[in-house]
Amino acid sequence: MADIKTSVTKLEGDKVELDVEVPADEVKTQVDKTIKELGGDIKMPGFRPGKVPRPVLISHFGKGAIHAQSLEKALPGWYEAAVKVSGIKAVDRPEIDFEQIKADDRPYTFKATVPVMPRLQLGEYAGLEVEKDIPEVQDAEVDEEIERLQKRMARLEEIEGRAAAEGDFVLIDFTGHLEGEPLEGGAGKDYMLELGSNQFIPGFEEQIAGMEKGQSKKLKLTFPETYKPEELAGREAEFDVTVKEIKQRVLPEADDAFAAENSEFDTIAELRADIEARIMKGREAAAESAFRQRVLAKVLEDVEVTIPPGVITSRASLIEREFVYSMQAQGAAVEDYLKQPEAERKVFAEHFQKQAEAVVKQELVLETIADIEQLEVTDEEFQEELKNAAESMGKDPGELLEKTREQEREQDIRDDMLRDKALKLLAEKAIPVLKPAGEASEEEKTEAEA
Repeated sequence: MADIKTSVTKLEGDKVELDVEVPADEVKTQVDKTIKELGGDIKMPGFRPGKVPRPVLISHFGKGAIHAQSLEKALPGWYEAAVKVSGIKAVDRPEIDFEQIKADDRPYTFKATVPVMPRLQLGEYAGLEVEKDIPEVQDAEVDEEIERLQKRMARLEEIEGRAAAEGDFVLIDFTGHLEGEPLEGGAGKDYMLELGSNQFIPGFEEQIAGMEKGQSKKLKLTFPETYKPEELAGREAEFDVTVKEIKQRVLPEADDAFAAENSEFDTIAELRADIEARIMKGREAAAESAFRQRVLAKVLEDVEVTIPPGVITSRASLIEREFVYSMQAQGAAVEDYLKQPEAERKVFAEHFQKQAEAVVKQELVLETIADIEQLEVTDEEFQEELKNAAESMGKDPGELLEKTREQEREQDIRDDMLRDKALKLLAEKAIPVLKPAGEASEEEKTEAEA
C-alpha cells in the first residue's frame, strides 16, 4: 500500500508494537467505497436504485456507522500491508488497538501488538574449527568422460562370424504373444537394440545374447510384478525374435585429431585439462557448500530455542506441498500417496514436522547473524539475482520482475539472498580443517564407533 507509514518498538517477550499511519487518501477511498456499496443496496422513495445522492446517504446512515463499516472492512488489509512495509515476521494473530475513524480527510492511526519469532542468544560464531573436504579429480574420471565422448562419436560396424554379446547392437524383428494372443504394442520390425541397455523386460536381452545373424528364437519371459500397466504385471509371455544384423560400436581414437574434430581444443591434452577443470569446479563448489552446512550445524549445536508450533505446522504444510509437486513432476502416482493409510501418512507428517523445525531454526540463526552483522540486500544485488534467474529460464528480466511483484514474492527472494549472505559470512569466519574428500569426518567416525 502506497505511503503507509510504520514504526516498530520491541516489547518484552517475543512481541513488538507496530505503530501504523494510513494516509488520508486511502482512508477517503475506503469511506467512498463503503458509501457506494450502501447506495447500491438501499431503496429510497424518490430515487432510482444506485442513484441516491451522497449527502442523503450520509444523513440516512450517519457518518459514524459509515466510518465503522469502512474500518471493519479495511483494517485487516491495512494491518497486512503494515506488516509487509515494516518487514516484521508475524507468527500469530495480533492484538490491535484502534479507534473509530474520526474524519475521512485525515490520516488514520492504530497500534498492533504482534507476536514474532523468538530472539536468539548466539554464542561465539567466529573462529569455529570445521572440517572441509579437499576436492580432487582422478585420471580415471577424466578417462570416463573421454570415453563417453568417444561413444557419442562412435560408428556401428557390422560383424560376422560370431554370436551377439552384451554391448553389441542387434537389428531384430520381434512379435510378442500373451496366452497365444498377439500382445498389443509388443511387436517391432527392424528394431535396433543395444544388448545390456535394459530397454526391455528382464530376460529379453539376456536371451538374445548368444544368437547369431539370421537366427530365430522363441523367448519365454515373465513381466515383473511391478510392471506398468498393471494388467501385465507377473504374467508370462512369449516373444518370437529374429536377429537380422549384429553390429559393434567402434570408438574413434582419443588423439589430437579427435579432440580437434569434437571440441574447441587442438590437442587431447588440452581437452583432458578442460574436463578435469570442469569436474574440479563442481567438486570445489560441492566442498564449499558442504563446509558451509557443517559450519551452520556447528553453530546450531549451542542454540536452544522454542519455535512457535503454528510456525512449524505452517512450514511442514509447505514442505508437504513441495513434496507432492515434486512427485507430480517425476510422474509418480500422487493419488497413491494421498490415499495412504492414516498410520503411513502420520509417518510422513512427523518427518515433515521435524524437517520444518530444522529449517525454521536454521533460518532464524542466519537471520539473527544478518541482523548482528548489519547485512543487507541492495536493489542492485536483487536485480542481478533476478537477471541471472531470467537468463537461466530464458525469460525477459523485466517480465520476471513484474511477475515476481504480482505474486508478492520479492521479499521472499530478498530473504533467501540475505540468509545466503549470512551463511557465506559464517563460513568466511570459520577456520577450515582440511581433510581428503571421501574420508569420514570426525562426527561420522564417532557415530560409526557408537
